[in-house]
Amino acid sequence: MRVGWWMAALLAPMNAWAAEAPVMLGTNPSECQIARALLGSAPPGCPPALVVAPATPAGPVAPPPAPVPPPVVVAPAAPTPAPTTVVERKAAFLINFDFGSARIRPESQAVLDRVAAVMADSGAETVRFRIVGHTDDVGSDAGNLELSRRRAAAVKDYLVRVRRIAAARLDAIGMGKREPIDSANPRAPENRRVEIVALQVNG
Repeated sequence: MRVGWWMAALLAPMNAWAAEAPVMLGTNPSECQIARALLGSAPPGCPPALVVAPATPAGPVAPPPAPVPPPVVVAPAAPTPAPTTVVERKAAFLINFDFGSARIRPESQAVLDRVAAVMADSGAETVRFRIVGHTDDVGSDAGNLELSRRRAAAVKDYLVRVRRIAAARLDAIGMGKREPIDSANPRAPENRRVEIVALQVNG
């Protein structure tokens, strides 16, 4: 028997990432899709992303704009340091574990292989990642917290041991059942997930 866990990958500010819903990429996303979700762009050779232009609402023609008054010249203010910002991105993948276990199912290793390939790309070499385990509300608080930690650690171990991602770029923690994606259905499969928080500070 096995359990499907949602693994979310995220590029986000520390004070805002939990409130953002992940983009669900399904069970078999391509490396190009993962790269767009994690890094905001895909490597050369990937097909262009599908962009749907918004429809233009029908309506009366707008009147011509009013004349613009001449600008008022104001002395420039003293320059201020650029604020430190963090770009926010999140995606989710279905990762299967054995029931009640931290053993990653073989069919899910291919997804982690693609995630690792994106992490190893030169465009992500300065990005650090925090792997965060989550559970649904089946079972005790203590048991869920421990299981979430073990599953986050299992993802980190696979990325380091098998895919050779530098351990110094990865942290693994567990949150148990405290932060469900679907709070209306605490036992929803989306709540059984591992999130990857990718931190890239700009400024």
